[in-house]
Amino acid sequence: MTEKDKYKPTAAEKRLLEILINPEHLGKNVTELCNLAEVSRNKYYDAMKKKEFQSLVADTTQDLIKGKIGDVLNATYKYSLTAKGHQDRKVLLTMAGLYVDKKETEISGGLEVNNPFAGLTEEELRKLADRSG
Repeated sequence: MTEKDKYKPTAAEKRLLEILINPEHLGKNVTELCNLAEVSRNKYYDAMKKKEFQSLVADTTQDLIKGKIGDVLNATYKYSLTAKGHQDRKVLLTMAGLYVDKKETEISGGLEVNNPFAGLTEEELRKLADRSG
C-alpha cells in the first residue's frame, strides 16, 4: 500500500479509535463507547464494518502493547524473584522454551500398560530402589 492509498480515518473514527484502544474502557458496551467518543451508534457500526478501520484498531493496539512489553517483562522478572513469584517464573521459563506443562497422553487402540509398581507406596518404592542399588 502506498502512502497515497493509506487509510485516513474520519474525525469521528479518530475519536472512536482513541476510546477503543484505551484499556480503561475495556468491557464497556457500545452505547458507553459511543458516548465517550461522542459518536452515534450508526457511526460506530459503520466504522467497525470497514476492514481498514478494524486493521487500524488492531495495529494501533499492537503498537501500544509492543511499546510496553519491556516494562511488563521487567515487572514479571522482578516479581518472579520473590517468594510468591512462582507463576511469573513459570511464564518466563515458558517464554524462553525451558518449561512445558505436563500433558496426559491417552493411549488408544485398546493397548493396556501394566505398571507393576502402581499400587506401591512411596516407602515401598524407596525400599525397592535401595535393594536394587
